[in-house]
Amino acid sequence: MNLAFNYNKASIFFNFGVTGAIAGEKTYYFDDVKFGAITGGALTQMNLPVTFDDATVEYGLVGFGGAEQSTIVTDPTLATNKVAKVIKTNTAELWAGTTVTALNGTAQTGFSSNIPFTASATKMNVRVWSPHAGIQVRLKAEDKNDPTHSCETEATVTVASGWQTLEFNFANQAAGTAALNLAFNYNNASIFFNFGVTGAIAGEKTYYFDDVKFGAITGGALTQMNLPVTFDDATVEYGLVGFGGAEQSTIVTDPTLATNKVAKVIKTNTAELWAGTTVTALNGTAQTGFSSNIPFTASATKMNVRVWSPHAGIQVRLKAEDKNDPTHSCETEATVTVASGWQMLEFNFSNQAAGTAALNLAFNYNKVSIFFNFGVTGAIAGERTYYFDDVKFGAIPPPIAPTVTTPVNYCQFSTAVSLSATASAGNTLLWYTVPSGGTGNTTAPIPSTATSGTTNYYASQVSGTGLEGPRALIAVVVSASPNTPATSSSVTYCQNSTSQILTATASTGNTLNWYAVSTGGIASINAPTPVTSVVGNTFYYVSQANGSGCESQRAVITVKIVAPPTAPVIAAPVSKLFPGQTTTITSSGLPGTGNTLAWYRNGVLLPGQSGNAVNVNIDGLGDYTLQITNPDGCTNISNTVSISELINGKLFIYPNPSNGIFQVRYFSDINNLTPRNIVIYDSKGSMVYNAKFVIFGAYTSMNVNIADKSAGIYYVHLLDGFGKSIITEKVSIVR
Repeated sequence: MNLAFNYNKASIFFNFGVTGAIAGEKTYYFDDVKFGAITGGALTQMNLPVTFDDATVEYGLVGFGGAEQSTIVTDPTLATNKVAKVIKTNTAELWAGTTVTALNGTAQTGFSSNIPFTASATKMNVRVWSPHAGIQVRLKAEDKNDPTHSCETEATVTVASGWQTLEFNFANQAAGTAALNLAFNYNNASIFFNFGVTGAIAGEKTYYFDDVKFGAITGGALTQMNLPVTFDDATVEYGLVGFGGAEQSTIVTDPTLATNKVAKVIKTNTAELWAGTTVTALNGTAQTGFSSNIPFTASATKMNVRVWSPHAGIQVRLKAEDKNDPTHSCETEATVTVASGWQMLEFNFSNQAAGTAALNLAFNYNKVSIFFNFGVTGAIAGERTYYFDDVKFGAIPPPIAPTVTTPVNYCQFSTAVSLSATASAGNTLLWYTVPSGGTGNTTAPIPSTATSGTTNYYASQVSGTGLEGPRALIAVVVSASPNTPATSSSVTYCQNSTSQILTATASTGNTLNWYAVSTGGIASINAPTPVTSVVGNTFYYVSQANGSGCESQRAVITVKIVAPPTAPVIAAPVSKLFPGQTTTITSSGLPGTGNTLAWYRNGVLLPGQSGNAVNVNIDGLGDYTLQITNPDGCTNISNTVSISELINGKLFIYPNPSNGIFQVRYFSDINNLTPRNIVIYDSKGSMVYNAKFVIFGAYTSMNVNIADKSAGIYYVHLLDGFGKSIITEKVSIVR
């Protein structure tokens, strides 16, 4: 570094020196780019136990052989926990695995101290999660500085899609690998999921592990299994041993109930007709069976097992035997009657299977084996998966009334759901509308809420052997709901007009709920204001709820947004007039069906003018518009046509000739409306008329009446307000 330089920019390179073609696409994150050394102290070297949770420890993972995607992630089952995630790809080698180590360059740093193996302390344990049970997990301890110093051992996953702790005893090394050598330094560990199986065979799988510890599994030794066998007690050492083509026998989560554990048996397509599963844990290769004998007596010879089969009609054989003397055994059978569902099967050992030994009460029977589809090979039946649970001594108990929820309360008109009840394991429900008699229905009823009142329903449960128990009552109470609120059924607005908040009237004490949909949706206590920008119908809904929370049916309000009619276009042949002249303003086209027209001059309605045209004379000067209105009251306005005066210095007298009654008009500047005088002389020079007129427009009409004068020629003199002559014109009076 040259301190004379100005360093003011930084770049970061992930996996520097390795191309994407080699590494594949990867995603990285970075944050908190700071100046200075790491504060709070450097990370400490990893050591056992490895939890991945300590922020002060430098954890690391190195995947290999097709498990390169090994990362530290958030536990998918517990957000506050960190775990290791391993993706074994579909191209992975059978030896693909993950080394638990940080790196110093390319050197693996491993653990800060050796794994403390002794002659009596040779075990480690790891908590693992696998999507499948029955796989082998190998753990390898080695010297980080000398990989030839190593020891490998294995354990079997027995839980599918769930966490379990596996114990690895390095005193029992894997076949073909070196034995534990206490003179070596073991300070590194690698884990191999589904060891010995390639990704091409298994397909891509994701695994998790956590809590890599030295020592045996703590928390107390598991107790020996005994009847009843439920597979659910975490303190009991359950176990399964499959044989004859049923080796894939594992304890898994019940596919029909996530809180329950069951035994899963895959009878392969190469299985023998006698393929089965023994319910027993193992001590080495010895089967430990039950902790006490099955308590058979002369009057108590039955056992029952809850089973699940994809097909009905198959035989299930149950065998009781002495775990120490397999020649002491008794076998009996039951038939599956339910396909793809749980049922309880009862096995009576006083009725032994043909060709097998009878029950001998002098023998010790302390383990059982179960055989699905006994007598049929996998080659005939094909591969099939079975489940079983709850291996118990005794006959199937008669069912009791199911557990129900009662009462069930609804409001009138509300949406009801199917009634529910809980049957005991292996039993099914029947539903009734009467307390006794009648025909049961396997489908739970959905109560009707159309009418208020109480309706009784009943549920019973039926065992796998067809025994039906008593009926439990479910009382469904439907409370009355209020009537729909009072409101108008429809409202009409013209497009882009100002709308008002919708209104409805609730009964006293009730509240209104407004909706945008006829059913469902989210209610609002605020009435909506319709939007008028879009033409068409919009539906709004309103209900009312009473103090008990019961809601009425919804009233619908149709808001109709109507487009205004097309604005008419008007025109006139001339736009300027002088006295005695007229023009006609006309509208192009017809008004359309149901529409009405109205003419306006200077914004004032012209009474009686509702046609397509209007005539205009000198007394009608101004700005003309035509308004069109459709049947919904929506209007539009035409363009404006202006009619003004035509300036002319002539004295207009009309009619001329006349009967002595005529109009006199003369242009006056609108800004100088001084009074005018009209003086009329006959042909002899005698004045026959003299009148003064107020002028209020360009061509104010001055109306003259000399009808009492004789026919002849008369001279009309127009004088200004000061008596000065402006213009003279003749008028003829005829009789």
